[in-house]
Amino acid sequence: MKLFKKKEIIIKDFDSFCLCKYRDGSRLWVNVSAQIKNGCLLISGQDLGDCVKEHFDDTDYEYWYSFDTENTKLLITRLSEQKQKLDVKELLSDDFSGLDGCRNLRNFCEKFGIKYDFSSYA
Repeated sequence: MKLFKKKEIIIKDFDSFCLCKYRDGSRLWVNVSAQIKNGCLLISGQDLGDCVKEHFDDTDYEYWYSFDTENTKLLITRLSEQKQKLDVKELLSDDFSGLDGCRNLRNFCEKFGIKYDFSSYA
């Protein structure tokens, strides 16, 4: 019987790419992107529009999820175990794109004990 060694995921830095670009007239605009720099994942978002104004009393809401190198590796490893894929952008897009992407990210991290820093301002 042959045993196959699982391929190791290589996490290379990459420039920002889009996870969500949503427009609903003037009610809501959502832009979310992800990048890896120095082995650390950063997901940043900006919500704009009348909905944001009603909720935050400001026209835009900006937020960031930052992962250190250890938790970036853990996140990507857990994603790859479920999807059997090795492309990091594809892994992130599969689970964390669209309007529910950030909620899915938080739930996934909670489920697997993955730590991140969250910051925002409106």
